[in-house]
Amino acid sequence: MTDMAATGGMRRFAGKSVLVTGGGAGIGRAVALEFAKEGASLIVADVDEAAGAECVDMIRQAGAQGAFVRADVASPDDVSALFATIAQSGTPLDIAINNAGIEGHVALVEDQPDANFDRVFAVNVQGTFQCMREEVKLMKPRGSGVIINFASIAAHVGFAGLSVYTASKAAVLAMTKSVALELAQSGVRVASVSPGLVQTAMLERFFAADANAKQQMTASLPLGRPCDAHEIARGVLFLASDDASLVLGQTLNLDGGWAYVKS
Repeated sequence: MTDMAATGGMRRFAGKSVLVTGGGAGIGRAVALEFAKEGASLIVADVDEAAGAECVDMIRQAGAQGAFVRADVASPDDVSALFATIAQSGTPLDIAINNAGIEGHVALVEDQPDANFDRVFAVNVQGTFQCMREEVKLMKPRGSGVIINFASIAAHVGFAGLSVYTASKAAVLAMTKSVALELAQSGVRVASVSPGLVQTAMLERFFAADANAKQQMTASLPLGRPCDAHEIARGVLFLASDDASLVLGQTLNLDGGWAYVKS
């Protein structure tokens, strides 16, 4: 079957401006490229300048506009600078994808250092909160916009060795619900996605910490394989589209049925 988005047959986001945090690589890059295929202009934010620049090159090769801004979402100064740049561009922010996140240190709870808790929550929770706050300031006065936060299926099922990460993603789910209620009648829609195991560098780092984890986890998946980053991205695009106008404060589980089919 021909990819209609790639051939220009389906451009749901033509004329839309989209921010993707953590957009340099992994799921964030896949999200940015899928939006580019469908006509959006992208702002890619990441701490990795080389990865961010490479992603923007790929966006332009897809025939879309793209710009990179270096930003650590855990830094209030970086976040302020990022959104000042967006505001000064004169282009309205239509869609914001708060994807930036880290898994942190893989260890049993008794071996988890305070520094790991602080860093994971700084990026995954504080970073998401700070970005949402600034996105709302840009979108609410216009009466339109979509904000999608990245949670994780780990927030629903738990993961041994990742207690801090799972707690941070559960916090993202809770924040999403609250902010969605605040904005429900403003024209700004807020929701989240909860990816399952996705074939990314983050997953490989997790598997590297436990030689048996990859085989055991893969065997437990209903599809018998991890998800592909572009499968996650296409779910994100649905959630950002007008077709998902009634999805408010909810999370879309993009996990191949793992959380519910196996429970």
